[in-house]
Amino acid sequence: MRRMIVFFILVACVFAMAATCACNREKPVRQERVLRVGWFPWTGWYPVVIADRKGFFKKHGVSVELIRYNTYVDIFSDFAASRIDVAHGGLYELLKSDIPDMKIVLATDYSEGAEGLVVTPEINSPADLAGKRIGIQGALSGSEFIITTLLRWYGLSRIDLTLVDVGPEIVLETMPERIQGGYTWEPFLSKAKEKGYKILFTTADTPGMVPDVIAFQGKVVRSRPESVQAFVDAWFEAQEYWLTHREECDPIIAEAAGLGNSTISVEGCRLLSREGNADVFSRNSSLSLYKTGAKQIEFFISVGDASTAPNLDNILDPVFVGEAAGDPK
Repeated sequence: MRRMIVFFILVACVFAMAATCACNREKPVRQERVLRVGWFPWTGWYPVVIADRKGFFKKHGVSVELIRYNTYVDIFSDFAASRIDVAHGGLYELLKSDIPDMKIVLATDYSEGAEGLVVTPEINSPADLAGKRIGIQGALSGSEFIITTLLRWYGLSRIDLTLVDVGPEIVLETMPERIQGGYTWEPFLSKAKEKGYKILFTTADTPGMVPDVIAFQGKVVRSRPESVQAFVDAWFEAQEYWLTHREECDPIIAEAAGLGNSTISVEGCRLLSREGNADVFSRNSSLSLYKTGAKQIEFFISVGDASTAPNLDNILDPVFVGEAAGDPK
């Protein structure tokens, strides 16, 4: 009798397990949508390539599709239209883009000499820019902010010269026929002297004014915070790996960035670690994104390029890099 009872119990267990398996087949684990990440070849953003190619995103449990842009400003229109989930960009360009729902979760770097103004040989000082045609990268560009600041130091204004829409990647090819100067960055900046041009100034002359960041769609941050955290963690691991394995990683970056055999350099670009992010997301830091962002907003409103100030408290999100001690919640 006891054997019969045990037999029926075993049969019941088997049926229960089968039913459970059937339920699991009917309700598979939901797969998160791949994050579409827009980026442009720039020193501070190269860790995204290593995170992808070396499997750090996969290791941290997030699926990513990298989309390399050949024209930098196109990132912002696609981000505003939600065609991409994540955008690499300058703080200035993202704030000026007036994207209604975005969260800046990570600061990648500060430019400290890796971008600047290239000019023709007859221009010897900022005062000589008067009456010249100078290329900047479109209406959104932070280069406008930097050049206007430089002009003000020398008693000039934007109306004293002509600003022309020229992307940083084609500045050297556009000189001197169309423009007599242009704002560009590495690796193009280093090639200027080879072509007989001068570097009039670089971002080393304006420390802390040009931070670069990564922004997520607000809806992604709210619905998938685990994916955002995984992205950030993978980013920092990839950044460290790149800096300690340059010989292995630089060719991978050059290929992904479409730079051929170009030398990959970090000169003039202050990469920001997790600890560096804790600093720039602090309101009290001299390099605070809150302070720099406020100056940038004040500028583009003062020149009539916008009428409404973006709310930095809603846009800057320090949660994923860790808030700095002592900051207000």
